[in-house]
Amino acid sequence: MLAQIEKEFFKGADLSKAGLLKGNERRTFVLSQVERLLTERCGSLPLAMWLSDQFWTADEGRMPINETNPLLSLQEQQTLTNEETSRLRLILDVAGLCHDLSLHFLFDLKEAFGVKNDFWVSNKQLVEWLTTTAYERIAMHTAYTMKKHAISVYEYGHYQPAQDELAELYSMEYHGLVRDPERTKIPPRDYVKTIIDAIQQIERHWQRGRRLKLRPDLVMLHDEIYGLVPRRFDKGVLAAAQALYDYMDKELCGRLVLKEYNYNATSWNDQPESVRRTTTEVLNRFADKVREIRAEYLAEGWVTDDSLSFNYLMAHAERCGHGWWREEDDAL
Repeated sequence: MLAQIEKEFFKGADLSKAGLLKGNERRTFVLSQVERLLTERCGSLPLAMWLSDQFWTADEGRMPINETNPLLSLQEQQTLTNEETSRLRLILDVAGLCHDLSLHFLFDLKEAFGVKNDFWVSNKQLVEWLTTTAYERIAMHTAYTMKKHAISVYEYGHYQPAQDELAELYSMEYHGLVRDPERTKIPPRDYVKTIIDAIQQIERHWQRGRRLKLRPDLVMLHDEIYGLVPRRFDKGVLAAAQALYDYMDKELCGRLVLKEYNYNATSWNDQPESVRRTTTEVLNRFADKVREIRAEYLAEGWVTDDSLSFNYLMAHAERCGHGWWREEDDAL
């Protein structure tokens, strides 16, 4: 099986010699092979995915695809010579990075690239590596992994404008959505830059909010009214956000924490009638407050009842009603 994998995926590569490499030389060899496997295709899939499938399922954490695979069995590995073992370990290093990149899972950046292990744009080492490396396919897949990771962070923090902006990230230059690397016509360098620029813009917005000493929920209310993550804070929108913030802080926070709430209910209709009635009344009062504030602070056409912004605010109000409010320690 080892010989078959070498023949199918590493033709022309001297794995016996490469298996003895250490440090940066070994990393360079692994990256060069992964770049090739991400580029070369077998049918509709890159060879990287086929190599990954020889060992693992499509799950994070590299779950064995076949428990009887002799190359993953420690007992079977004991029958290999030292040279075969070094070749196998090298193949597993390559296949492991192929697995994580192809499926866009987080991986050990220190081991893979020799940079700080942090999948965020504040990691200057990573940003520099991605924007200058000759391994452009690897850079594209890593940037897409950063995009997915950022979306999950914003989703966990209920920062819906940022979550949606990245999920539907659009390239004005290439007139299309920034899809995964296998479904894009954007050149590698521009692809990486588009993703990094988008996440950095969101981060700069939050840094401005911190400099202005704005509470996290106030920043989110501002952006929810805006409907997206803006490049600056609008005074009128910020005034509307502050009015909503004050109302939510005084009149809404915790009002949906009800003793009769049924945590075992499988649907909204299974909740007690008192819970449904109270929740509807509280959220309807908030919706009326939104309409009142938009009339006072915002131009015509902003935050209409059928808009995404209105839905953002209603979701925020429901979280506040359940007591998830002013959690500065968990701020993005």
